[in-house]
Amino acid sequence: MIDSLLKTAHILGAILFVGNVIVTGIWSAIFFRARHTHDFQRAARAIVITDWWFTVGGGALLSTTGIVLALRRGLPLWETTWIRWAILALTLSTVMWLVVLVPAQRRMVRYDRAVHSDAELVGAYTRWNVVGWLATVPLVFSVWCMVAKPV
Repeated sequence: MIDSLLKTAHILGAILFVGNVIVTGIWSAIFFRARHTHDFQRAARAIVITDWWFTVGGGALLSTTGIVLALRRGLPLWETTWIRWAILALTLSTVMWLVVLVPAQRRMVRYDRAVHSDAELVGAYTRWNVVGWLATVPLVFSVWCMVAKPV
């Protein structure tokens, strides 16, 4: 029973985590394309809020339940190849998020047309968008590791 609950929470964490990342990338592109600064600032604030709730929350749920499930099954975390790859991929994506995406999000939220040029908003969004999609690749790879369990 407990393993079924843990596995369900693990899958839910993956859905929230990866799902939010992908959906946010799509709807933010729609807002950005309209280029209404006021609306885009709202979108940037929503990105920050959903990142903290769903990306961080889902990632924490995914990571915690994954570790607990592996330990309950007697799988050594670092010696089990697919777990190690998944951990490394999640770590890479997290570093990209912390180093590039969070600062770009802050710039987008603080953007003020009276003080900043449109090029600054475009630059922050472009960095956020490109690195965000690149950071999604290791997340999808981690989900693949979870499902395929390659040796």
